[in-house]
Amino acid sequence: MINRKSAVERATTLVRTSSLNAATIAVGEQLAGAAQLSIDMAIAVLGNNQIAEMAGFLNDSKTCKELDVPCDDVGLDLDELREWGLTRKQYCVAHEIALIARMVDRARTRNHTSMDPPMTLRAYSS
Repeated sequence: MINRKSAVERATTLVRTSSLNAATIAVGEQLAGAAQLSIDMAIAVLGNNQIAEMAGFLNDSKTCKELDVPCDDVGLDLDELREWGLTRKQYCVAHEIALIARMVDRARTRNHTSMDPPMTLRAYSS
């Protein structure tokens, strides 16, 4: 079980790391019971790099409100999970990483410490 509060606190200390990578590292550290993991080490702890890929996809495609819905309550397309090469449990880890990344981004925005580039709507970018 991932301690969300602890993961957010840890991830916000990684100020030179994107919110998604910081969240991945924080979750990896919790799962490994280790500290000071690199992003590569954290992904290795996850056991499947598709978890990190799915976390990135969810972070890009879902709002914080959508991610705040418990993973067990999210309707999952089993065919889509198979295409991603993920189990339901692995999807839930990716879902949690994406939510933690959003929470870290919000905390950084409040504290003016975000290292992430500002998001631009594609329809308006030229």
